[in-house]
Amino acid sequence: MANSFFEKINYSACNEDSESERKALRLTADDTVLCITGSGARPLDLLVDSPKKIISVDFNATQNHLLALKIAAYKSLNYAEFKSFIALENKFSRLNLYKKLNHLLTSPQGCYWDKNFHLIEKGLLYCGTWERFLRMMAKAAFFRRKAIEKLMESETLEIQREFWAKHWDNAIWRAFLKLVSNRFLWTKIIREPGALLIPQEFDVYEYMRSRMNHLANNHLLCTNHFANLLFYGEYKSDCILPLHLREENFESIKSQAHKIEIITDSLLNVLDNQQLTASVTAYSLSDFSSYADTEMYNKIWTKIIQHSANNTKFCERFFLVKRQPDIFHPQIERDYLLEKQLSDQDLTAIYTFCVGKLKK
Repeated sequence: MANSFFEKINYSACNEDSESERKALRLTADDTVLCITGSGARPLDLLVDSPKKIISVDFNATQNHLLALKIAAYKSLNYAEFKSFIALENKFSRLNLYKKLNHLLTSPQGCYWDKNFHLIEKGLLYCGTWERFLRMMAKAAFFRRKAIEKLMESETLEIQREFWAKHWDNAIWRAFLKLVSNRFLWTKIIREPGALLIPQEFDVYEYMRSRMNHLANNHLLCTNHFANLLFYGEYKSDCILPLHLREENFESIKSQAHKIEIITDSLLNVLDNQQLTASVTAYSLSDFSSYADTEMYNKIWTKIIQHSANNTKFCERFFLVKRQPDIFHPQIERDYLLEKQLSDQDLTAIYTFCVGKLKK
């Protein structure tokens, strides 16, 4: 995996709806969760349910550096300062705030952020490759600014549905979806390695169009944090923020931030550490199937099953690479009803789910 994709921050904001993980895993104070770091949003969101411990794993060291920086911000800042530091506001000097917290970083983490402070200065939440792409798309859509404002000003689902059908879902929108669904864009321009694993027969455009229609017809976009990223490239004032960014959760996360253990390694290698995995009672696997070929995917599930106790909980997301792990692993007991509910209710709309328990 010697690829620059795994050596830079690709995700910095919240591109998932962690309420789905909360419903799937139903964490308690007795649970130890192993999760994928990504932008750091998921492990921080999961602290809302006060689990015993969170083991946050990512092959990409820079994603883990981002999580470590966010944890340091929780530990060192008050909520007003935190909002400025991560770029929800601009009331305080980010350099001064960084000086208040950088002593909590390890040497590699501190070296990274000292060299890349410009990412903090420009806006930590929006420094990832994906977030910068969305901001670029938002700027490129200047000619539809009035339509975007009208869409995002919809006060009810009825108004939004009508506007979407009559004024939004047109040739311009479909052309845009075809552009962002183009495999060449993802493999050659953005250089997203997961795009190579999408089956050739899978119609990305039709899938994205159907899921965007679902989003617009079932979720009020003005308050949806994922929709804000899609249409504005940032979180606007009317947006209901992701769990870990809300003021009502700040002190709770601050007091529990020490529960997160960060590991930079492949998921497969981490699963080989039986001393570590013996304590895990829940897996939050995000969309790891997008970065694992069939052989690697099955190896990972094999190790999860081998090293897990009966009734271990799991939640896996699927984006464009859909899997059926239970076909090869009968110990996986899926809750199909809950999976459908999550796919229908998830604020990001683009994912399907594999959730349930291991029965050994």
